[in-house]
Amino acid sequence: MPLFRGLSAFPITPADVSGRVDTNALTRLLERIQVAGADSIGLLGSTGSYAFLSRHERRRATEAAMASVGGKIPVIVGVGALRTDEAQALAHDAKAAGADGLLLAPMSYTPLFEDEVYAHFAAVADAGDLPLCIITIQARQNSRSAVH
Repeated sequence: MPLFRGLSAFPITPADVSGRVDTNALTRLLERIQVAGADSIGLLGSTGSYAFLSRHERRRATEAAMASVGGKIPVIVGVGALRTDEAQALAHDAKAAGADGLLLAPMSYTPLFEDEVYAHFAAVADAGDLPLCIITIQARQNSRSAVH
């Protein structure tokens, strides 16, 4: 199954008002995406509200996804976090759950320089030991990086 090619579907992450992921609704959604013929799933991307979920809930979502569609369609898991050590922990969790790849966007309250962005990407890539797709959305990225 090729990664980072074709149509990658980025689903919402159904959750209740307390931030608990509705894994039944999520798996139904992911199964529909897989049956529809998408080339991969970008789980916990920006449309998945990843920044508002705890590490535990992100792990639950990833485990539910892999149990539902793992091996049928590549699942690329978003591991973005404000701190590098948090993103590294999320990358470890994604790999442990069986994710096929990682998705990472730089998140920062203060502007980052190019070497800081690179160091963040490299540290998370090393920690996850999976193929990494870097997402940059200039209007939302608070960095002075040449990576656009």
